[in-house]
Amino acid sequence: MYYFIVNYRGGSGRGAKAWKDIRGILKEKHVEYHAWKTKGLGHATKLAAAIVSRYGSRENPIRLVVVGGDGTINEVLNGIPHFGWVHLGVIPTGSGNDFVRGHGLQRKRIPALLSILEAEEPVRVDLGMVSADGGTPRLFGISSGIGLDAEVCRKALLSKQKKLFNSFGLGKLTYLVLTVESLFTLHTTGGRVIYDGDAENVLRMRRLIFLSGMNLSWEGGGVPMAPKSSVTDGRISTCVADGIPKWKTFLELPVLVIGKQKWLRGFTLRDGATIDIETDEPVVMHVDGEYGGMVRRIHMETLPGKLRLLK
Repeated sequence: MYYFIVNYRGGSGRGAKAWKDIRGILKEKHVEYHAWKTKGLGHATKLAAAIVSRYGSRENPIRLVVVGGDGTINEVLNGIPHFGWVHLGVIPTGSGNDFVRGHGLQRKRIPALLSILEAEEPVRVDLGMVSADGGTPRLFGISSGIGLDAEVCRKALLSKQKKLFNSFGLGKLTYLVLTVESLFTLHTTGGRVIYDGDAENVLRMRRLIFLSGMNLSWEGGGVPMAPKSSVTDGRISTCVADGIPKWKTFLELPVLVIGKQKWLRGFTLRDGATIDIETDEPVVMHVDGEYGGMVRRIHMETLPGKLRLLK
């Protein structure tokens, strides 16, 4: 038995088309399944909690399949009450699809479905967890961050440009356009980053452009923020851009896009099992591309092997 959570209206129509194709193959192969369609923001979290609690158990984990983009995947992750009761599959229909890219999953819906149906044992992979200003912790599968990339994510959620680009299958251009647009209006701030709770392992920031805490290598529709990040090493990889003039940051964006930022002055790549961030002024935060509010104190940590993923 397979249990599907479907973002039917997502991806500018891709969700509906994908589900039509998926249902046809399930019927053709005589696969038993239950399916639920999301009804709006946050509904996938409630569905995941209810499905796992009702049908799952430690002795008989269920095969839960998400049909949606990175935002829907994040909602499902944050709804799962017992990760030992779930083997998760993903059929991507979003514009960025960094989760499937980072895990090396099939990026086309039919091959993705067939891969899930043929999978025998799941693979254990890490998840990240972030909390800010003493608030409720949230899980992330891809990344969490502050500064420019978070501001871009916030704008993308409401962007008419994203809807337009998605209609032509060019969703990735949204992030590039919004990055350039946001860079020159971004308010920078100072602060510090403490790695592994070690007072000797501190990164000081003067004019923060962005900090990305990466569970995977890519975010923002395929930008390799942390090219050497591993999803099985129990660590979060950070990419920090600080103290760089905005005009110079603009010129260096192509280097970031090809993952060569380690050679650039002002970029720092460092990792840790825990990351604590303190900023002098409130900054915008994102969690897997979803708006996380204006914050000043952020704690990130890895949950090693937390997720059982069907590949």
